[in-house]
Amino acid sequence: MRRILKLTAVAALTLALAGCGGGALLGALIGLISVGDVIGDVENLFENDDDPADSRVYLDGQLPPITPNTSGELRLQDLPEGRHLLHVVAPGGFRGAVTIIDVQPNADVRLGNLQAEVGGRIRGTVTLDEGGSIRNAPRVLVYAIPGGAVTVRETAGVTAIPPAGTHYAAYTDGTGEFLLEGVAPGDYLITAAVAGFTTDAQLVQGLGQRQTVVADLQLSSAGGLPPGTVSGIISGEIGGGATQSLPGASLRAELDSAFQPTVPQAVIDRIESDSGWQLRESPWFAYDVLATLSDAGGTYTLGLPSGTPRIKCFKYGFRPAYQDIAIISDGSAQANFELINR
Repeated sequence: MRRILKLTAVAALTLALAGCGGGALLGALIGLISVGDVIGDVENLFENDDDPADSRVYLDGQLPPITPNTSGELRLQDLPEGRHLLHVVAPGGFRGAVTIIDVQPNADVRLGNLQAEVGGRIRGTVTLDEGGSIRNAPRVLVYAIPGGAVTVRETAGVTAIPPAGTHYAAYTDGTGEFLLEGVAPGDYLITAAVAGFTTDAQLVQGLGQRQTVVADLQLSSAGGLPPGTVSGIISGEIGGGATQSLPGASLRAELDSAFQPTVPQAVIDRIESDSGWQLRESPWFAYDVLATLSDAGGTYTLGLPSGTPRIKCFKYGFRPAYQDIAIISDGSAQANFELINR
């Protein structure tokens, strides 16, 4: 009953705060997402002098404030139900363990021992080229897709993003820089997408153990009618009825139909030359989810194609929530979230 009352208050507050802009429609009331816990053992991830408190845990590319305990047990509480990418990186950034988890409502997911591997790091900067005006792209989700150019060879199908199997993901920071850590040795395609822009991809071949490579991405304006946008403020209760803004909350838009950004021919030619493979024509990637993080002030803006995506908001330590938002091209909508402390 307490949670129902809280949800009613949150929904009312959201409607009071939200406003229309650019002819877009408001979303529905906030709904809570069912949650479950995940328990795993990453003891073999650490070497003699490693302090587990200095490790990093990535959930769908986001860094929640949680680390394994001193015995190597990792316990994640109240994660949103559904499929997620879990990636744990030891101090130093080279040893890592990655897996796909399927969180069930009100249940524990027991992973057992996660397999650690010594890998490399991939870093770079994502920039947006808007008719010759170039700016860094903050809080954009970058993917490393295993297999490299093989995944986009002439006979291959369009790659769904997020990929079905294990991969690597991280958000750019406030300056557009990203770091993919603990990446297993092998070949990768590094890519990212922003609605209204073409995509870019960099081929990393033969990433080795304890190696760091640079893979910068530049996305160019696609022209035509601009995408729609959704923006808002993320806040959460801190006790006694008070709230505070929540930086670093994830906003993941599950799209009605996949966003398939254009891959410029120059990118295709470059990777074809580097790999020796005959590659497929554009598009290469079909994004089922577009995502961002809230900034230091708890605000966010996310470009989206037309439709009615479900926007899911998650910050570790709070109950995740969603809104269904109507998006139109060159329009804007607002979706504020006041999350309930778990």
